[in-house]
Amino acid sequence: MLKLDSKRSRYLEMDWQSKQHLFAIEPNDSLICCDLRGCIFDKLDLSGCEFFGCRLNGTSFQKATLYETKFIGCFSDEGDRPTDFSNAIGTNVSVEDCHINFLSKEHQPNFHNSFWGDDLILGDSIRNVLRWPSEVAKAAADTLSERNDVRYNAAVKLGELDNPVVAPLLGCLLADKEWDVRAIALEVLGKLRDREFRYGDEVLLELMFLCLGDKHSIVRQTAAELVETISPPERVLLTSINRMVVGTSDKERLAGLLAVIELCQLDDNYVDLLDREVIDSLLLKEGLEIGSESSRLLEIIGDRAI
Repeated sequence: MLKLDSKRSRYLEMDWQSKQHLFAIEPNDSLICCDLRGCIFDKLDLSGCEFFGCRLNGTSFQKATLYETKFIGCFSDEGDRPTDFSNAIGTNVSVEDCHINFLSKEHQPNFHNSFWGDDLILGDSIRNVLRWPSEVAKAAADTLSERNDVRYNAAVKLGELDNPVVAPLLGCLLADKEWDVRAIALEVLGKLRDREFRYGDEVLLELMFLCLGDKHSIVRQTAAELVETISPPERVLLTSINRMVVGTSDKERLAGLLAVIELCQLDDNYVDLLDREVIDSLLLKEGLEIGSESSRLLEIIGDRAI
């Protein structure tokens, strides 16, 4: 799996809302487009960790060690529970394109200890670094709604505002429980990427094209259309396809098969990315749905050698 950087472990699109038990996160791990609202990371050593596109309302980092920790494109809504960095031990912390609601004025990070950097001081600088434009922040807040129509409309609005700062946060919506929200988030991310995303371009592409294996056909179709318009690197597409091989569950292996089918229907040259032995093993050994999709793939590629 591709990474933002060379990390020990990656956690992709995890929904850990209100999880308060001890985490297995270790220094240098990456948390990518995860819902961490209400999570407790108190006293953990998060040195070198990356928090990319994470939801942070109510997340607690009290007394956590944040040495060279990165926060990129993370969000906590000002109208909801703030993020708590009270008494965190921070040195050389990097914060890029984030919108962060702190616990309270008196509990803002200790800038004198270089929490966000020696050149950052209280006042206008903090608002510029840790705030998005108000209309962008409002639409971003709506992506957290319990109502799927509100989340859908929020993604549309973010697309209209055309500010790529929200691209990592939109990555969370690619794992939304409603297919129409996943589809619109994918569509908006495609529009925002008129050039490479400023941060985490490859990991965002990976998440986008994992949607080739989505359980809903319209989401898969949207991803296939973006293959044509974006022309992602072959290694990104292989990440989606390889779930046939490395998937730990029937669900993962089925997603890999569905991704392969979408690509081969789009252009039969993608057949060259496949391993015929893998397809045959899925056809013979796996469950009914996987076997059925394996047969459909063999019908699509016909007698072409793999």
